[in-house]
Amino acid sequence: MDLISHPILLKDQEYRSLVKLIYDKSGINLGDQKMELVKTRLGKRLRALGIKSYGEYFKYATDPIHDEEMTLLINAISTNFTSFYREPLHYDFLIKTALGDIAQRKEALRSKKIRAWCAAASTGEEAYSLAISLLEYFKGQSAWDIKLLATDISSKALTDAYHGIYPTEKVKTVSPLLLDRYFDKELGEKGEMYRIKDEVKRLIVFRHLNLMDTTYPFRGPFDFIFCRNVMIYFDLPTQETLVAKLLKYLVPGGYFFTGHSENLPPMFRGQVKVIAPATYRKI
Repeated sequence: MDLISHPILLKDQEYRSLVKLIYDKSGINLGDQKMELVKTRLGKRLRALGIKSYGEYFKYATDPIHDEEMTLLINAISTNFTSFYREPLHYDFLIKTALGDIAQRKEALRSKKIRAWCAAASTGEEAYSLAISLLEYFKGQSAWDIKLLATDISSKALTDAYHGIYPTEKVKTVSPLLLDRYFDKELGEKGEMYRIKDEVKRLIVFRHLNLMDTTYPFRGPFDFIFCRNVMIYFDLPTQETLVAKLLKYLVPGGYFFTGHSENLPPMFRGQVKVIAPATYRKI
């Protein structure tokens, strides 16, 4: 007879300790309502390690000897939902308005360098959507030096992003024209798959980054930043700290895109101007 694996009880104090740890390390504010989510996602780690309680797992994850476990913990908790051309109004604005303005200002400065940042790249769909938009706009203009930094807190998601291989259902929001132009169709073990072409990958640098880090290991500045559907997981003080850091890396006149369910904290009204839904320009 098969042994039945009983779920491990998550006590209130254990939950509070884990919530504080996750908040301190990632800025994700789970609050009091996500006990089942924590139990479901971290329960797999406990079983894999043979740990019998969440209190014991807390000690294990915070022991410097097991420093890699903190990354695995954040990977498990992070929500990595994304899609190609999610919230498409932003891509329309980018191609029809923002890139033309950026290019005009660059030419006035006799510069051909464009730098952008996708600050929550997840499994890569947003970063590749941005790179394709850049390729489409600057098509045939090889003199432009274009790079897109794509970062995420989840190392697992970034590995998927780097490989750039997606099943058919993931590319349904990509137009047939762009699908043919920038993806290679291939047959894999899991059926029909679509692989991002190298000309798209060449624009992107994928890097692991925790947005809660005090400093970032790059200089910028960036001509536009996408940081979408991230702040909804943060409380107001964390949002304020994050946006202040991000705006330092944005050039004057640069564009800042948030998720449509997000708003910049009121303290930044003098630093940015709203120019379209969930779209800001640095003053």
